[in-house]
Amino acid sequence: MGSKWPIFCTIWILINSSLSTGEFKRKKLLENIAENYCEAYCGGICNDEIYDKTCNDEDRNFIATNEYQLKFNDGELEILWNNPHFNGCNLTPITQEKHAKLNVLIVTKSRRDCRGGDYLRQLGVETANRFELHLDVFRAFERRVHYMNGPQSVTFFFQGSVKFNKIHDYINVPMNNLEEIIVNCDSESESQAVEFDANIFKGKPHLKSIAFGGFNIATLGNDVFSPLASLKKLGFSKVTINNLSLMSLNPLQNSLEQLVLDIPQEVDLQHFRTFPQLKLIKVRNYIPYDNLTALLCTPTECIFKRGSNGIACPDVCDCQYNYDYMELEINCSNRGLTQIPPLPIPIIGDSKLIFQNNSLAELPDFSSAGYSNLRRLDVARNQLSNLSIRHLPRKLDYLDISFNDVKQINSHLVEYIRNVSIFKQTGNQWLVYCDDDLLLHLFRDLKKSMRMKAKKLRPIFKQLSSQSPEGFLKFLGQHFLKLGSTRRGYFMIDEEKLGRSMLLKLDDLGKQMYIRESMEWLHRSLSSVNEEYETFYHYHMCGVCPYKCECCQYRNKPKLKVDCRNKFIISFPSINPHQHLVGQKENITDYIELHLANNNISKITTEMLPKNLSYLDLSNNNLESLDNSVVRFLRKLRASAEIKLSGNPWTCHCESRSLLSFLRDEDPKEYTLILNRCNISQDNCPDSCVCCLDKATWPSFIVDCAGEGLVKVPKISRNVGYLDLRNNNISELSPTENILLANRSQASPLKIYMSGNPWSCTCQDVEYLNAIKSISSSIADFTEMTCSSGEKLLSIEQENICSSGLAYYIALAATLAAVLMVTNFLVCFRQPLLIWLYEHDLFLSLATRMELDQDKRYDAFLAFTHKDEDLVGEFVERLEKGRQPFRLCFYLRDWLAGECIPDCISRSVRDSRRIIILMTANFLKSTWGRLEFRLALHATSKDRCKRLIVVVYPDVTSFDDLDSELRAYMVFNTYLERSHPNFWNKLIYSMPHVKMQ
Repeated sequence: MGSKWPIFCTIWILINSSLSTGEFKRKKLLENIAENYCEAYCGGICNDEIYDKTCNDEDRNFIATNEYQLKFNDGELEILWNNPHFNGCNLTPITQEKHAKLNVLIVTKSRRDCRGGDYLRQLGVETANRFELHLDVFRAFERRVHYMNGPQSVTFFFQGSVKFNKIHDYINVPMNNLEEIIVNCDSESESQAVEFDANIFKGKPHLKSIAFGGFNIATLGNDVFSPLASLKKLGFSKVTINNLSLMSLNPLQNSLEQLVLDIPQEVDLQHFRTFPQLKLIKVRNYIPYDNLTALLCTPTECIFKRGSNGIACPDVCDCQYNYDYMELEINCSNRGLTQIPPLPIPIIGDSKLIFQNNSLAELPDFSSAGYSNLRRLDVARNQLSNLSIRHLPRKLDYLDISFNDVKQINSHLVEYIRNVSIFKQTGNQWLVYCDDDLLLHLFRDLKKSMRMKAKKLRPIFKQLSSQSPEGFLKFLGQHFLKLGSTRRGYFMIDEEKLGRSMLLKLDDLGKQMYIRESMEWLHRSLSSVNEEYETFYHYHMCGVCPYKCECCQYRNKPKLKVDCRNKFIISFPSINPHQHLVGQKENITDYIELHLANNNISKITTEMLPKNLSYLDLSNNNLESLDNSVVRFLRKLRASAEIKLSGNPWTCHCESRSLLSFLRDEDPKEYTLILNRCNISQDNCPDSCVCCLDKATWPSFIVDCAGEGLVKVPKISRNVGYLDLRNNNISELSPTENILLANRSQASPLKIYMSGNPWSCTCQDVEYLNAIKSISSSIADFTEMTCSSGEKLLSIEQENICSSGLAYYIALAATLAAVLMVTNFLVCFRQPLLIWLYEHDLFLSLATRMELDQDKRYDAFLAFTHKDEDLVGEFVERLEKGRQPFRLCFYLRDWLAGECIPDCISRSVRDSRRIIILMTANFLKSTWGRLEFRLALHATSKDRCKRLIVVVYPDVTSFDDLDSELRAYMVFNTYLERSHPNFWNKLIYSMPHVKMQ
């Protein structure tokens, strides 16, 4: 086997691994061999003695039977026969799925009786991109193979002399799809001139292309090509033909369009004057013929004069025909042009227009024949601001609009671009709205694909090798070539498919994360070494939409959404404005929503965080801590933004004290989970403090209350060994706190920090000062404690602050005098003061009282005469719909028709916590009014609280109309005057209310 075989295989994979027809694209790539393969193979349980069959399927992707082995990897199946002389290809199907396809099928150590279609039928697979058969005499490569119709193309590679009888035997079966045959031989091997089998192509009338290379041909007769009435391309490369009689072959004259004669002999082009369909001839040496209309190519150049539409190459452009791609390249770059000139159409192949770095503001209408014929269009670095489908050639498979001013494209253009093989857009600042699903999906798909020029593939990876993570490029290379495809000289690979393939080979989570992190490194590195690397600029970011993320603008509000959820991102995405775009500040949106949930981010710095965040979701990542500057940033941000940090493996070490404090204030549930994870009971951790672990204090924990604005010492349990009270507002210790700290210090070791508080050091504080000194051995910073005056607490002595008792007695007398004055004031103005406090929700524990009849149905019964019904509305509005709503009872709404009026009055009085009498002149004259008054008076006479409230209206001038009992009540009890300016406040205060805590 020659050394060129591995290189040939690599090139073949690059060229032929992609699908080219819609039929093949509909198939589903097979992912696994069926689980019950061995059971199906043996027809039950495998037993050597009974069935003479063995099968091992411990690994579903590697199956060994007594007849053959199956190796499955990334849609590539290799069949290795145990007996190289086995005649036939009886295989157990590997799948029961319909329309399943394989990417590659390789058969080794086999006889040649079976072809690709035969194996596919046996395996239960419908199609395969490529089939390889490795035999001793030759190797066959079939492309785009169908299980019934065979391949579209077959390549034979001989390492010795070419044996056409072997080829004849191989293709002498129904192959309805076969359009191309290639026969190659190792040019280094010594071989004699080959005689063609006259019947080799018999029965293959649909062949369109035949190519031979690397061997000597003795003669070519008419009978060899006579069955090929549809042959359009015939090629001889690096061959020696002893007889050029093919020049006069009549069967080829009416069909042949391309002829390659890469032979040492000089070719007289006059021989082809009778080939009307001939469009291209490639030769090494030739004798010119002036009337030849076909395009003439040599190994160094193709001579292009005029297109089939009669248009020559534009004067302002350069034209060159590329034989490898069968493409006319029209280069009009850097000419300062404002419009595209008329373009020629090549007689064969496609055309490409390079129109870079001009002043083109709008593409032409595609009605121009030369323009509409383009297959590749490069208008990078122009002044295009919009695109329209009516301005683009119909059959483009390459479009480059990089570095223009295009911001949006409509849905029709999105669908058009989906059918373009290579689309390059870097440098445009896209305005994508979050409800524009089509454009979002387009960019999502484009981001999945890595693209680089095939000829620069090796140099790019060689350049990256020096800085590559250890072993990554080697591991990547094992999958890269297998899964990629080439289109128009570009190597394309679906990164999602690549990542899935690599991760399937790894069962170690650490290695999987290493691969994901390395893939992020690859993207950061490719942008500097690969000129084809695509970045997606966003108009309102003035920068690049991060790797793996989706960026969009809300349509009706100035807010940008950067969505990176569930992308396995390791590094925090960079979303800062790009340097060369920073000046365009009018583009930058007011706010940014950053969605990063369910990733593997483990580090954040303030430089990474945008200043205009309105939403930050970092839940379910791999964050263990945040530095103090980030926490300060989040605290400021919290006032205007929503922040989510839950689900991270936060540590409870005291180095993370600022973060723990933030979570305690903003996400108590997450803070509680952290404490539970560190075995810190919430009961042992005061609400106003932060509990954390320190290596020096393990297994005890620190209660950190520093800088929390405390005015008293919190309660601590026996489990606390460290208490930090520094930098608070504690000025003294109460007797209870003195006893607590003294007992706690004696019970178990306790270290306390208390400096930075404004301690009061007066004569009245002697008791607690002595208490502090008694536990000074537990106070680690006792020598740093200072009084509010700045003097060291350590140096304070009783005789220094209590030098005479005179000042004490003077202060005591002044205090007693002040207390007497305040007491007199409260006695005189108690009622108005309580009403005012209740009205303003101040000191409610003083202004409210405990009600004894809280189980009654109504808060008040409203008694009035029917002539005063219009007065009820304001009481309903003020009392039932006021700041504190009450439940009222009155006959218009709550009495049932037909009931006895005295019974209704009695029941309403009994079921109400207050009785409000609306005493008007009409009420005094009403018999029922006076009855209600008397029943209310009798029902409330023995109550412990005053339930009867009489509201006297201005039209009541005297109580003479009342009988003696009712008149005596009005004389000896207070009542409310409706005309008083503070009437409603007094009434509401008289209504029921519970004592506030």
